[in-house]
Amino acid sequence: MTDTTAKAGWRMTFASFALVLALFVPVWFIAAALGSKFGLWGWQFGLGKMTFQWGPMLAIAAVVVAVLAIIIGLIKAPRTKPVILGLFALLIAGLGLGRLIGTGAVVEALPPIHDIQTDWSDPIQFSDELMALRGEGSNPVVDDPIIPEGANGRWPGTGGTKVSAAQAKGYPDLRSLILAAPADVTYAAAFNTADELGWEIVTNDEENYRLEATYTSGWYGFKDDIAVRIRPSGEGSEIDVRSTSRVGLSDLGANAARIESFLNEVQAKLATGSAE
Repeated sequence: MTDTTAKAGWRMTFASFALVLALFVPVWFIAAALGSKFGLWGWQFGLGKMTFQWGPMLAIAAVVVAVLAIIIGLIKAPRTKPVILGLFALLIAGLGLGRLIGTGAVVEALPPIHDIQTDWSDPIQFSDELMALRGEGSNPVVDDPIIPEGANGRWPGTGGTKVSAAQAKGYPDLRSLILAAPADVTYAAAFNTADELGWEIVTNDEENYRLEATYTSGWYGFKDDIAVRIRPSGEGSEIDVRSTSRVGLSDLGANAARIESFLNEVQAKLATGSAE
């Protein structure tokens, strides 16, 4: 039986290196995220440097090496093993690079905001307890926030724009929700939904139909704070939500998606009578 691996020689070694490098790409991003989450380094380093600055360079290098491995593998026989390894390496590295490109496109397309709520005309105020948890280094929580001028570097023309205006343009369907259920029933549905979504309940004011919670992301450990306000509206109720990231400029649409998902879940509970 012919030892085709030995005949492939250095070409097989290079293809193996390409595969190892490609496999290192997802490990790199996992390390960047979990290192930030568990405090091995700051989120600016994990997300800014490791993920968005060095990550693309690593993924591109892995793609280039994989392509070279395929080309070198095709030079002469035996071709099968080195080419297959090169193709696997290209697939893995290509998926990683594609994910980065897609994330970058999302970042550019969405407004650079991190404070989202359903009613900017009557902003929800965070309690002193929740503000204390946010700490001094967190993003400020104000009634009428403005996108900082520094955002113009990546998002031209957005600096100085009101967050409420940017939200209206980026998430036009996000608004107060009027429900037929009375406020106490809506509150029960809201509380149960928050609990089921894994939010950490901070304040639970059942008498005034208000609750606050904190959501911690699975990867980088980012914390977003959420306030839910429910008020009677005729025989029914009106529910508003505010979700604000503690750090960062753009939330990649996470807060808007969270509010939308939460309101949909509350509606579903009320529709099926499973609020209690």
